Amino acid sequence: MTIDLRQIRQFVAVAEELSFRNAAIRLNMSQPPLSTAIRLLEQELGETLLDRNSRSVRLTQVGEVFLREARRTLAQAEHAINLARRTGDGIVGSLRITFVASAALGILPQLVRRFRNQHPEAAISLDSDTTGSQIAALRHGRSDIALVVVPLQDRSGIELIPFRQERMMLAVPHDHWLAKHETVEIGRLTEETFVTFPFSEGPGFESQFLSACQRAGFSPTIRQEVSQMLTKIMLVATGVGIALVPAAFSSVPMPDVVFLPILEHGKPLVYDMAFAMPERHDNPLVKRFLETAAAFALPKAE
Repeated sequence: MTIDLRQIRQFVAVAEELSFRNAAIRLNMSQPPLSTAIRLLEQELGETLLDRNSRSVRLTQVGEVFLREARRTLAQAEHAINLARRTGDGIVGSLRITFVASAALGILPQLVRRFRNQHPEAAISLDSDTTGSQIAALRHGRSDIALVVVPLQDRSGIELIPFRQERMMLAVPHDHWLAKHETVEIGRLTEETFVTFPFSEGPGFESQFLSACQRAGFSPTIRQEVSQMLTKIMLVATGVGIALVPAAFSSVPMPDVVFLPILEHGKPLVYDMAFAMPERHDNPLVKRFLETAAAFALPKAE
């Protein structure tokens, strides 16, 4: 038995129009060849699909069943064709994305959602980690692309694509002398004690912080280093010290902590984020993801 998709499309057109004339117009063909095609289809099946006379066309019981399955067949064929084309374009496969924790509270969910909508066949895995650990994962082939804070301590073998500039906030205990202020200049923190990241885990964020302190004429006193941002904020709540955190974390309810915009000469203190990937990579979805991300890029903090 040899029935091709063209015959199935012709039958579906007649079955839906219940008119050979209208179906022929829809298919952009003349009516006699269409009638012949349906007759040959019925002969191939050994069943009558359509009852027709000079005035009407209607489906037989067999025709109703065949129409239902024919529609499914055409839909599956269309899916197969699209999938093949998308595979040829390099947009089917898997993409492993890592990111700094602050990105989960910012633009990243919207970006990933749009990418999923654009490339529904792509399998995406997501994981949060510090910048240092993300770079290690890239170098060892455990991820494809990472959203990190720059500059990096060592960017050898790593390609960076600038993405966004985000604001820093100052987290202080609720009873701290700064807690009632609306903003704070970094130069007023010379006598404060800080909770920070280990430089190896967050070199970008910490280098921006240390550079700002140096420009303000002081070296910060560091009480404790922790590798997770929420732990840093929790220690602020317990009174261990104050801390600079990404502005995104100010949306996280944390009892006994007040978040203040921190300024340098009246302007927001910021840090830079970029996408990192191995200089040599063979995953075409990385390029597709970066194309989607370009719509979310923001060169300067608002």
